[in-house]
Amino acid sequence: MFEVAKRFSVANRRSKGEFIRQYCRDNGLRSMLFIGAGGGTGPIARIVEQAAAAEATTVVSADLIVHRDSPWTFVQCDGTALPFPDQSFDLVLSNAVIEHVGDEDLQRRFVAEHLRVGRHFAVTTPNKWFPVETHTQAVLRHWSPRWRAAHADRFTRLLSKRQLKALLPAGSRIRADLLRVTWTGVGRSEGSRA
Repeated sequence: MFEVAKRFSVANRRSKGEFIRQYCRDNGLRSMLFIGAGGGTGPIARIVEQAAAAEATTVVSADLIVHRDSPWTFVQCDGTALPFPDQSFDLVLSNAVIEHVGDEDLQRRFVAEHLRVGRHFAVTTPNKWFPVETHTQAVLRHWSPRWRAAHADRFTRLLSKRQLKALLPAGSRIRADLLRVTWTGVGRSEGSRA
């Protein structure tokens, strides 16, 4: 069962990565900031980020936790208060990070930093309504408030499509259908001229 879940996870990540890579290609995005790209070197580590990086000339990785094994320039920082000037990057990408940031106010601040620092953004998050919770592999139980409270250390706030859309700027392209494991929002930051 574990092998099936791992193959499914890899396929999902490759699909997200290719979607974001195509967005980068279509918009000529070359300088990138990856928020929460994480550590690790296993078969599922950084698949999405590596796909986007294939289009990049410059990549910076940022996280609260130091990742000495990052293949990119690394900056330790908080994704809700990034230490970069406005419009520093063509793309700011966070892959399955927003659900770990905290409550709705913190998620709004997190997205606001994407929009301030990047000319374009890509935000992915697990589908709140998918029958398998991606962090714990729980089937259906993650819809129970009591179960979520008992597993709060694994995730903070899973998002519905409506909630994700409300966090992103008007006109964002959201790849979200009910059967998709992960939802992805991409678009141009409001202050961008590019």
